[in-house]
Amino acid sequence: MALIEEDRRNSRVRELAEYTILQRDAKRLADAMEHEDDIAALDARSRSLTEFLAEKPAGGPRYDIDELLPVEGNFTLLAAKKTGKTTTTVELVRAVADGDPFLGRFAINGGPGNVAVWDYEMSEDQLREWIRDAGIRNTGNVHVLSLRGLYASLRTPDTREWAIKWLRERQIRLWVLDPAHRAMTGFKSQNDPNDAVLEFTETLEQIKREAGVQNLGLPIHTGIRGDHARGASRWGDWPDAIWTLKKEESGARTLQAEGRDVNVQPADLKMDPNTRRLSVPVFGTANSAYRGPNDVDKLCTWLANNPGKHPSKNALTGIFNISPTTAAKMMETAQTLGRIIVQRGGPGKGHEAWLPEHWDAEENARREAGQTQQIQL
Repeated sequence: MALIEEDRRNSRVRELAEYTILQRDAKRLADAMEHEDDIAALDARSRSLTEFLAEKPAGGPRYDIDELLPVEGNFTLLAAKKTGKTTTTVELVRAVADGDPFLGRFAINGGPGNVAVWDYEMSEDQLREWIRDAGIRNTGNVHVLSLRGLYASLRTPDTREWAIKWLRERQIRLWVLDPAHRAMTGFKSQNDPNDAVLEFTETLEQIKREAGVQNLGLPIHTGIRGDHARGASRWGDWPDAIWTLKKEESGARTLQAEGRDVNVQPADLKMDPNTRRLSVPVFGTANSAYRGPNDVDKLCTWLANNPGKHPSKNALTGIFNISPTTAAKMMETAQTLGRIIVQRGGPGKGHEAWLPEHWDAEENARREAGQTQQIQL
């Protein structure tokens, strides 16, 4: 009898063991199925350096927003309260939607695109008026989601999947969540706040990738001085570009940017009091007539090394691998500062850039040639 009971027990133990093994196998399969897209993405991104470099030859676009934001980049906009953060954000939305230079200076490469604004701070009526005042032409390119008073945590899987679908269906190029601190509702850490920011930004990256979003922006509140984001220090680690907006006691505002291939010195912002539209003069900065990337010196050095060549704006785009807007700004700034002389070219040619000494020599040569011709006549 005891042997029969022992056999039954052993049989039952074996059944439970087999069931446990099945559970483990099922869990491994479930994990694999859940992360198969991530694994596929890893496989797709694995290639040799030869293949990696061949995918995009040198000389392609480096910025989605000239000087301010690298291709497929993320940015944070740091600003103290009542500094003009929302006004600057709305101006960015207008620029991308209409394809116009941001702040009248920084070219939007790729033309007009779709923008998503997720606003957690303003009432719908106020947000409507501020965006209306911006004078956006391509209103169909802007998709607004007012989230003030709603709980919609991207930490929740269902909300995350809904966001991916929402962004993908609208073919969003730029996604702005304003402000970041409210957008990260549900991302909490009992110990280090950096852990919550890390999880939040990684979640945003996942959504961005799966939805096909090109650029992501997070306006962030700072302390009174406006130098650093409030809260976790990790806010400074994540973005490709950090834009900082400051307001002086006089009321003057400046915008500067730093990051990966980004270095824009503080530039004065001018506001139209009637429309709240912001702009930056082409060569205006906070402390001098021209600061920032030394394009003027580059142009003058190239002209000095190529005395027989006098490029047009179109030629400058190829010489310096820059956008037409940047080329026009380079030539205009150099002319304004008296560093070059711009002259109309021959038939079918555009305006050409000359160093003053080269143009003086050209004029003298033409004058002497004219005098010689008169003598011969």
